[in-house]
Amino acid sequence: MAGDRALRGSPAEHNADTPSAREPSADVYRVLAVVVVVIGHWLVSAVTFHDGQFGNDYPLALMPWTRWLTLVFQVVPVFFLVGGYASAASWTLWHDVGGRHWTDWVRSRLAAILGPTTAYIAVMLATVAVLDGVGVERSALWFGGWAVAMHLWFVPIYLVVVSLTPVAVAAHRRWGLMVPASLVAAVVVVDIAARIGHLPVVGSANYVLCWGAIYQLGICWRGGALGGRRPVLLAATAAAALAVLLVLRCYPVTMVGSPGAADQNNFPPNAALLAFAAVQTALLVAAAPAVTRRLRRSRWQRPLAAANRYVMALYLWQMVPVVVVVLIGYPTGLLPQPAAGTADWWLFRFVWLLILAVVATVEMTLLWLGRTAFSRALPAIAAPLPAWSAPLLLAAGVATATFALSRIAVEGFAPDGRFPIWCALLFVAAVGLISLVPSRPRANTAAV
Repeated sequence: MAGDRALRGSPAEHNADTPSAREPSADVYRVLAVVVVVIGHWLVSAVTFHDGQFGNDYPLALMPWTRWLTLVFQVVPVFFLVGGYASAASWTLWHDVGGRHWTDWVRSRLAAILGPTTAYIAVMLATVAVLDGVGVERSALWFGGWAVAMHLWFVPIYLVVVSLTPVAVAAHRRWGLMVPASLVAAVVVVDIAARIGHLPVVGSANYVLCWGAIYQLGICWRGGALGGRRPVLLAATAAAALAVLLVLRCYPVTMVGSPGAADQNNFPPNAALLAFAAVQTALLVAAAPAVTRRLRRSRWQRPLAAANRYVMALYLWQMVPVVVVVLIGYPTGLLPQPAAGTADWWLFRFVWLLILAVVATVEMTLLWLGRTAFSRALPAIAAPLPAWSAPLLLAAGVATATFALSRIAVEGFAPDGRFPIWCALLFVAAVGLISLVPSRPRANTAAV
């Protein structure tokens, strides 16, 4: 999901995103995954409006059989798999063409992710400030602020694993598949400790361990360690483990977040979700050679590359059409509210998707027209600081951004219907820290 590079003219500008260096199967996997995520979020947005209050007839809670559908709609593992592949390709190429200081590459990659994210957050915060100022009813402001923020949970975790790419690639070159295997073991240990000791704080480590394991599989894919029958064997082993865990009812079958559920698989991720992710990603890697051969003989390579430049925009802005349609359609009575699970309700689900698709098309067109503002990376800001401060600035920036984005994803852009001033300030500080580039000359050091 990387956009334009922030360090023009530096080795970090050279990456694996050129048409000749792309992996077509990775491109199509990422585009399809974003589309599936968007459709899934739209489907579960079964909004209600009664007595001036917004609610949600969450299908997974009201119709338990729909929980099995999450085995189709949970595609977040694809993002980490493809992200690991793309980052490994970019890092390797950057290093091969003369890149010396790993902080340059990491900062440029983070800038590419945070640029569009910052534009999105700035628009959302500005909207909340205006609506709060004109006296919009607080429950409506809270609902809208939560709806357009809840999917941002992905970004802070992705920032962390991308930041660790140089270490992850070096570990892969030395230990190969032992690295993801060790991460899998760590996930299981943390999961058991958290469940037995009832320590959710301990379980939070699995956000990085679990998704880091899938990211590492992407690096292994890029490095050629998942060739031959290995992906099929991995998928079969993980499928057997997942089947045992579900049959014994150690974990729920729902593979996506379920508000209010006492037992969940992905907040934080656990052994069941990791097994599911391993099945999904291994099958995709196994199919990749055939998919790539087919795509290389088709005319879809350039359209796919173009689509990949805007998948992050679609991911970030996917819930805005929901809020727009809800705020216009429900208080005015323009949209019906059939009882959940009835034939009329299911029929309206299809109409609902069509309405949102039309609004999203208009939205994406506007974003494309304003792409210089909404899709560009964070700028590099030279600062009179010593070179040794670069890693500290990046670490502080990533830590601050992770905290701020996590709070926004949980509480929304308008917690309790009010402007989140402290989260906004923390995010601004994080962007500033990551944008800073020490301008004092480096001493001659060995390449990373």
